[in-house]
Amino acid sequence: MRRATSAGFTLLELLVVISIIALLTGLLLPAMSEARDAARTSTCLAHLGMVAVASSLYQDDGEDWMPVRQPYGFEGGGGNAWSNFNHGGRYPTGGTLGTMFCVYPFDRMLNKYAHPTLPRGGREPRTPEEWDSPNGRFDPGLGPRDFMIATRFNFPIFECPADAALSANYQEGGGINFVGPRSCYQAIGTSYLFNVSWFQQLSGHPRRNLSWHWQRGVKMFSRARLVYPSQFIAYFDDPFDATFWRHDSPDVTHHGRADINSVSFLDAHAEQIKTEYESTGQSKRPIYNTAKYFLVFPEYLY
Repeated sequence: MRRATSAGFTLLELLVVISIIALLTGLLLPAMSEARDAARTSTCLAHLGMVAVASSLYQDDGEDWMPVRQPYGFEGGGGNAWSNFNHGGRYPTGGTLGTMFCVYPFDRMLNKYAHPTLPRGGREPRTPEEWDSPNGRFDPGLGPRDFMIATRFNFPIFECPADAALSANYQEGGGINFVGPRSCYQAIGTSYLFNVSWFQQLSGHPRRNLSWHWQRGVKMFSRARLVYPSQFIAYFDDPFDATFWRHDSPDVTHHGRADINSVSFLDAHAEQIKTEYESTGQSKRPIYNTAKYFLVFPEYLY
């Protein structure tokens, strides 16, 4: 009597198949990684463009007033009052910046333009006296800790997909290559910062004071929006903030390449730029205005 036999793979055939799969995986992984990075960059630039649009709408409504929100209790204060990260986004999930310098989502002026349908957890102040009393303006049932929960009160347009924990986070650490447990979005509420490099441009003027800075800044921004909107940088990702404040660049930016940063301009277009430097002895200093972009105003409007 003939016994039925079933066809099967030999050990050698299985090893050959496994080797082919491993080879194909090795060939495809770099391409998949490049495609993933390209998708993140594209999303980041789209977000930056939308932030710039929201900013333009806010400035149109506010007679060119700049989207710089002072922290609670810092009205009329000094350098710490010049927050360039309170324009939009969430409340930090933790860290010292969250408790000292950041404001709640309902006081971030661009949220209602960028995400008009998302809840912000409270209302804006109706009087100047209410500004320093945000707790009294929370929606019913909410308290300060509710805003620190990572899954609540998120505003996706203000988050770069390449901004992740254990990546460069200048805002929280203050060091050029600081790597911490939180992303920039988690630490200050946004991955994108407003360009206030003009603060340094005006700081040496003999009439230096906070009120004068605001008046000059508003006037100069109004002119920039009309004269060179496609060249003047409005917003940029976190590593670029370290570049012009610390006169250096992180070893690796959010998008994996040194000196390459995502920015948006006053006309709301966004792109990646490469920082240009000038030699100053043994150190390098970023060039604020180049043929491609302006970080400070080309002329002084004194």
